[in-house]
Amino acid sequence: MSDLSKRRGWLFVLPLTGCLGCLQADAETSNIAGIVIQKARRFGFQAVSLQAGGSIVLSNEEATAVHHAYIEADGVRRDFGDQAPGSRTTMMFPQRGDFIVLCGVHPKMKLAVHVE
Repeated sequence: MSDLSKRRGWLFVLPLTGCLGCLQADAETSNIAGIVIQKARRFGFQAVSLQAGGSIVLSNEEATAVHHAYIEADGVRRDFGDQAPGSRTTMMFPQRGDFIVLCGVHPKMKLAVHVE
C-alpha cells in the first residue's frame, strides 16, 4: 500500500501508549495509527493498514449527517453506535486480520482495514 500520509483524508498523529483490549469505541488511551475522515457520505479512504494493537479514529466532518459505524468480519461483530456531526470515534484492532467498517446509515460507505 502506498504512503497513506500523502493521501487526502488521512491525518497521522503522534502514537499514544495505552491498554490494548477488545475492539472498543472512544478509548481513553490507545496507539492511534491515524484519523479517517467521514465526509460527503464516504470514508476518506477505501482501505487502510495498521499493526495489531493499533487503532484508527473516525472523524465525522459532515455538517448535518449522522454516521453509524460497525464492523463485520470472521466471527467479529462490533457496533460503534451513532457518530454525530463533529464527533470522533476510536476503533481499536488488537488482533491481526481483515475487517470491513460499514455505516448503518449509508450502506455504500465501506472501509477495509488490514491489521498486520
